[in-house]
Order: sequence, then C-alpha cells, then structure tokens
Amino acid sequence: MAYRTIIAYARSAIELKRITDAAALVAAKTDRAHIIGIYAIPSPVVYADPNGFVDATVFEAHEARHKENATKLRNLFETEMRRQDLSHEFRIVRSNTGAASDGILQSAFRADLIIAGQPDPDDPDTSSDTTEVLVFDSGRPVLLVPYALTMPSDIAKIVVAFNGKREAARAAFDALPLLVAAKSVEIVWVDPPETDEEDSDMAGAALAEALDRHGVKVTVNHLASQGLSTQETIRQHILTNGVDLLVMGAYSHSRLRELVFGGVTRAILADMPGLTLLSR
Repeated sequence: MAYRTIIAYARSAIELKRITDAAALVAAKTDRAHIIGIYAIPSPVVYADPNGFVDATVFEAHEARHKENATKLRNLFETEMRRQDLSHEFRIVRSNTGAASDGILQSAFRADLIIAGQPDPDDPDTSSDTTEVLVFDSGRPVLLVPYALTMPSDIAKIVVAFNGKREAARAAFDALPLLVAAKSVEIVWVDPPETDEEDSDMAGAALAEALDRHGVKVTVNHLASQGLSTQETIRQHILTNGVDLLVMGAYSHSRLRELVFGGVTRAILADMPGLTLLSR
C-alpha cells in the first residue's frame, strides 16, 4: 500500500509552503507519488441593494482577485515541486458554495490522501474557509498542517490515538504507508475502559498485533488523564515526546453533537499539536 495520488490543497501563498513541505515528507515515504496542487475558487457572496439590484463590480473584483491568487500559487507550487523533484500538476477548480473546500471534493474522491492546512486566523485567505468538509465528505484520509508549525525533518515517530471505535481503527489503517516506514509507532489510549470482552490492560493490543503483521514497529501505551481532558492528555503527550505525526479518528459523534457539545476532534483541530492525520 502506498500514497500514489496526493492532493495538496492550498489557499494562500503563506499556506502553500507548509503544504508542499508536508507533501514532500509524505512523498519521501513512497515511490511514484504524484502531487496534485489545487486552488479552489469559491462562489462570491453578494448582497442586493434595497431595490433588488446586485453590483456587477463585486463579481468582477471576486474573479480578478482569485485569478491573481491562482496564478501566484501555481507558480510557487511548480517551483517548489521542481525543487523537490516530484511528479506534479496544478488544478484550478470552482466551488458551488461560498466555501472553497467544497470545490476539491471531486478531485479528492480519486486520491489516496489529502493534505490541507489548519485555518490561520491571521491569514484572510484561509480564516474564512474550513477544512472540516474534507474530513466529513471526502471519504479520504486528511493530513492537516497547523499554521503555527516547525515542520519536522522526517515522519519518523508516530502516535496513533485509539479508543476502540470505527473511526480510530480506520485512521490507523489509512495511515499504514506512513506507519510501515516510521521508526516508531505508539498506540495510545486515554483511560481505557475494562469491558466483558477485554481487560483494560489489553486495550489496543489487537490493533497492535494487526499492525505488526504489516511490519509496523508498534508499542501500546495507556495514558491516565489525571483530571485533564482527553484531547489535552493527547496533546501534552505529543508535545513532550517529540512526535512527528498524530493519527486519529475524527468525529465519532454526529456533526451536530460535536458542534453543540464539543468533542476531542474539534478541540484538537482548534489547538493542533503537530501534523495530524484524520479519518472518518
């Protein structure tokens, strides 16, 4: 198994460098990787005046701005890909909604992995967009790159956050191309429960055995929250152990419940400890 078709979704020149650096790290773990850079143009959001008329100059300004952005990003992307000596192409797509991320879904359906950035509150080209739709609707693993990140030189140390649920299991197997190539992989389970089927001391052991059969160098570690939230326990573990990549399942609850009550996924996305691969 390998990531051969990789989407590199970038919305601004500031974000592009982080995305291409992450793409290069992933491509180094496989052979014949092809990177598809994508810039998505959202539909303009316009308002009619009291008489019901729409100012056409709004559309013209919208098109001009995105055409300029797309040209700039294409040039930067191609320069970076040539420097990295990676197979690549660049696409400009349109979204039927005001969210640019919606526009890349058709391309994403035919890819092995999507690489996208965490929205940066100080970057107007990314702050108004959300990559949440990619996790929910693409059906593909999404590697998210934090806006405040010192890029690791390698993806050598990986933590898989596991809780016994479908989404977490899928994330682990979606990350296999990276897990197999890593120097160390640690499955962490925060406060694992004891069930009729499995003693808490054995939590995560079956997943570790399955990954081991693929040649993954894996260990299991149970983390005690000690009064912290699950996401903060994971975050502190990542930051204090020099982890290059976090792998986790996303949104095991419904989108509405996550929105109203919060959840581990939303909390991690708001305060990402590093490169994070999500699957749902």
